[in-house]
Amino acid sequence: MRMTLFSQQRRRLLGLVTAGILAATVAMPVLAYAQDKGEVAALFTGAVTQGNWDPPGYAAFDKMAKKYGFKPSYVENATYEKAPALLRQLAARGVKMIICHSSGYSAAIQEFPDTQFVLYSYAASTGDLKNYTAWSVNWDEYGYVQGAVAAAASKNKHIAIISGEEIPSAKRTHEYTMRGAKALVPDIQFDAVFTGSFTDVAKAKEVAIGVILRGADVLLPSSDLADAGIQQAADEEGAHTIGAYMDQSASYPNAIITSTVLNFDKAYDEMGKLMTEGKLGGQIYQETLANNGWTLTKPFKHVDPNVEADVFTLMDKLAKGDVKPD
Repeated sequence: MRMTLFSQQRRRLLGLVTAGILAATVAMPVLAYAQDKGEVAALFTGAVTQGNWDPPGYAAFDKMAKKYGFKPSYVENATYEKAPALLRQLAARGVKMIICHSSGYSAAIQEFPDTQFVLYSYAASTGDLKNYTAWSVNWDEYGYVQGAVAAAASKNKHIAIISGEEIPSAKRTHEYTMRGAKALVPDIQFDAVFTGSFTDVAKAKEVAIGVILRGADVLLPSSDLADAGIQQAADEEGAHTIGAYMDQSASYPNAIITSTVLNFDKAYDEMGKLMTEGKLGGQIYQETLANNGWTLTKPFKHVDPNVEADVFTLMDKLAKGDVKPD
């Protein structure tokens, strides 16, 4: 973390719109938000109505704004390259709190000491900046558990994780997914692929079909909007998957064993509460199994019932600190 920059961290921001589009598309009705306490804004990776990362994040953001009386605005379909300019624009117009629903950002924070910059996903440091706060998912723990699930479920002893861009959190998730898988099945074959895109569904599907043809029978989608292609490939080719970030079992019932579910509501509510109390700044709040930051759905499907029992035992040990991902 450099003193004037958000480090590049977890989960993307793809396709930032221009100021004109922002003004035309992001305003929300003020009357819906009682006791207006100023504007808060959020930046999202893709459309807030598509995919599995942005829709639950947007829903949590909107709920928080209504509860605490903020006037909300948001930007969807963003790019990392345009993020610094957009963040400056929002801060310059007096937005009180700007939330980055991704870790692939950089922004000049010190230029705007009266704006609170908040990140949800992954952060290693705040750089001692008093107007930067992060809610950081423990992707080490997350990866370790999903690796264990995949290894336990794989009949071929061959699994694959498919991600979009090589941002720091994604690399870390790959590493700890492999650790979790090998802790359970030491001779597991593990494929790790970056497609280079969080939105290219066709490319993700092509990559997924390729790893299935090489023998992988459990796939771990980690490409946000492009996850749809991975799920489609698994469904069509008879492989299995884990849903990511929200319960996706209804969309891909033939493929999904279980889904990871991030507690977006908890994190965003904490942001609103601390902002209202004037207590934001300079801290990283970890989202873990121990504090209900994330979990897995159950019952598991397409696997022996012992797999679910064993995985939740592992999760309990991780939460208590009896098992370490490292």
